[in-house]
Amino acid sequence: MEYEITLKIDGKDIALNPFVRRIFSGVFAGLIDSLDRLPEDRERIEVILNPKSPQKQ
Repeated sequence: MEYEITLKIDGKDIALNPFVRRIFSGVFAGLIDSLDRLPEDRERIEVILNPKSPQKQ
């Protein structure tokens, strides 16, 4: 399956050059396609990365 990828940081679209677009798409597609029991007719996949709070020492 081919994927179109969009990167947003704090709600703002970030432009991706073709190389980065291919890398992101390939990495996420490989990871997602290797998972079991996913719906075949998926329309949208969201990956959300939130910064972790620094650990107090």
